[in-house]
Amino acid sequence: MRDMGEMVTQGQTDAQYMFLRQRLQALDTGWNELHKMWENRQNLLSQSHAYQMFLRDTKQAEAFLNNQEYVLAHTEMPTTLEAAEAAIKKQEDFMTTMDANEEKISGVVDTGRRLVADGNINAERIQEKVDSIDQRHKKNRAAASDLLMRLKDNRDLQKFLQDCQELSLWINEKMLTAQDMSYDEARNLHSKWLKHQAFMAELQSNKEWLDKIDKDGQTLMAEKPETEAMVKEKLASLKTMWEDLESTTQTKAKCLFDANKAELFTQSCADLDKWLAGMDGQLQSDDYGKDLTSVNILLKKQQVRSRVYRKCCDKYWMKSHETWFMDPCLPQNKFQHLCGINNSNNVCLQLWVEERMALATSTDHGHNLQTVQLLIKKNQTLQKEIQGHQPRFDDIFERSQHILREDSPTSDLIRQRLDELQSLWEQIRKETEKRHSRLSEAHEAQQYYFDAAEAEAWMSEQELYMMSEEKAKVREGSWGRMVRGNTVCVRRFLNS
Repeated sequence: MRDMGEMVTQGQTDAQYMFLRQRLQALDTGWNELHKMWENRQNLLSQSHAYQMFLRDTKQAEAFLNNQEYVLAHTEMPTTLEAAEAAIKKQEDFMTTMDANEEKISGVVDTGRRLVADGNINAERIQEKVDSIDQRHKKNRAAASDLLMRLKDNRDLQKFLQDCQELSLWINEKMLTAQDMSYDEARNLHSKWLKHQAFMAELQSNKEWLDKIDKDGQTLMAEKPETEAMVKEKLASLKTMWEDLESTTQTKAKCLFDANKAELFTQSCADLDKWLAGMDGQLQSDDYGKDLTSVNILLKKQQVRSRVYRKCCDKYWMKSHETWFMDPCLPQNKFQHLCGINNSNNVCLQLWVEERMALATSTDHGHNLQTVQLLIKKNQTLQKEIQGHQPRFDDIFERSQHILREDSPTSDLIRQRLDELQSLWEQIRKETEKRHSRLSEAHEAQQYYFDAAEAEAWMSEQELYMMSEEKAKVREGSWGRMVRGNTVCVRRFLNS
């Protein structure tokens, strides 16, 4: 129409043609304005379309964020190790899903920022949405990481609590064994004692378990101070339970040891009764020997029995004494019987002293040098025997003092025998010392006589070869030596 109008009006001056030209110009102007209006409308619709697309993506992103916020807000700390492990796995899967959705959320944020940069008519609203989604996304990421860390801390705590629970159950189980007193009527006390020794060794080996839990608890408190109160309470409870278990175990060990020792003592008493019965049978024999040889044989057998008897008395007296202090409730007749054995032991020593007393108080000092030397050796042997029996005497004296302090029914008899034994012991020691002095003086005298005899024999021999004047000189010298020796000997006898 514009081209046709230009052809029609070209070169025309008529008013109608002039009006038509104006109308064509107005049409061209209106067309241009209409085209601008269309472009503006197109731009507005494009911006509105982009905004609506942004809102659609925003809703999807907000749905993701809402779901994340719900999960993060409603996740609780598990109370068992298995649940803690499962919660950590679930949280890790949840964070993997968050990573997968992060691209969509980031895309929405980037799109919104581009629309704002392009000057979208809804730029303010778009910017608000972008800021909200971006902040919520970052907050959820931080909350998810924090929750994962707290879940791992809770897992460490639950592992510690589970270890404490397992050790507590083990201690309670062992406590039942430690408190088992069924051995009271059992006969196999030794096997019970061996089993309890193995039980104590098991406790000692498992002490490392408690030490490990204590070390883990200390590390847990250092790394996570918020768990300090609970960890300290658990550790204190475990240590108390362990101390109670050890105390109960030691008490049972002592009871088993005492019961086993008492049982062994009872068996020893039975063996002693049997041995004494056999000894009584041997001592009541009417066989006293028919000749010197048979009598010597019987004497040797009796000496052997005496040595065995003394050793047996010492052995069973020590057992009885220890067992009496360990368990005063033992039968009185057993203890009194063994006290009688100790009294018999005193009698044996007393008989030994009386047998040697005759040798210690003997007035036989020998009639020549050889017999004096023999008597000196016998006296020295007796002194050595007394020294050898001194520990036995001290032992008997100490045991008797124990019995006297305990107010035993046999105290009076033991005190009387003890006084007699002490008196005899001191007497024989003093007598042997006196006899040693007398024999030493007799030895000097006999030595003088021996030397004098030798001098006389030598002079008699020389008389055959010497002249009469030389005889006088020799005899005078010899006589001077004899006088001097006799003077020394007499002075010693007078001083003694």
